[in-house]
Amino acid sequence: MEKESYRFPLSVQLVLPDDYRENDVFKRQLEILKSLGFSGVELNIENPGNVVLADIIRFLKSYNLRFSMFASGLTAKTLNLSLSAADEGERRRAVEECRAVVDFLANTKIPVIMGYIKGPGVPYRDRAVEQFKKSLKELAPYAKMKEVTLIVEATNRYETPVANSLKEAVEIVREAGNRFTRVLPDTFHMNIEEADMFSALKECRDYYNHLHLSDNNRFFPGLGAIDFRRIVDFIKEMDYRGSLAIEGNIKNSFEEDIKESMEYLAPLLK
Repeated sequence: MEKESYRFPLSVQLVLPDDYRENDVFKRQLEILKSLGFSGVELNIENPGNVVLADIIRFLKSYNLRFSMFASGLTAKTLNLSLSAADEGERRRAVEECRAVVDFLANTKIPVIMGYIKGPGVPYRDRAVEQFKKSLKELAPYAKMKEVTLIVEATNRYETPVANSLKEAVEIVREAGNRFTRVLPDTFHMNIEEADMFSALKECRDYYNHLHLSDNNRFFPGLGAIDFRRIVDFIKEMDYRGSLAIEGNIKNSFEEDIKESMEYLAPLLK
């Protein structure tokens, strides 16, 4: 792996196509990321049981990229998984599928992002939070045994009632009680949920080493209104030692959006 191009290792979230080795669109995306100095990709994988992890890692390495994190959203949507489901059978099924993901990633140091898989918006907030806590407590010892970190993403109230603020996410992982449970701040969600994004980042700094960058309109950084210069300056001053990842919807095309975003971000990240 080549030396990092930026102060913080930088990834972007993508979907892994079933035919990723032959998929020209996906290969073009990887070429672009390589040319822009990215170090990794977070991958959404529809069904991890249908792919060979070692082959994915080798394939990404041919582009000087690493598999930085497993994004569980597509898996959760495909298999209809909710770790906060009120129905115990559905909750336990989600836990078992998460164990399968942990097995898939065992001993690779690739973390699992728990965002959409926490569960969708429901009217019974307290029940959903308790169900998710139960699920995480069941998963955490297994993940520790397999050396796979579970990262609870703080996501906004319109998507889920579970772990909306960074502080709420921290409280949940504290209860899980081991170093293989962490949290994930995301600037899009923080822009909705946090009264003071910077205070939250500072207060919870011991619980995260990954940070998602997404603009207020859910496009890539620089395509909306969030001041990422201020955010990057703040984490530099805080002596943040973790990684960054771009996540967002596509406004024009992946190539156009990522290049425009990096014209804005690259000078800030040097």
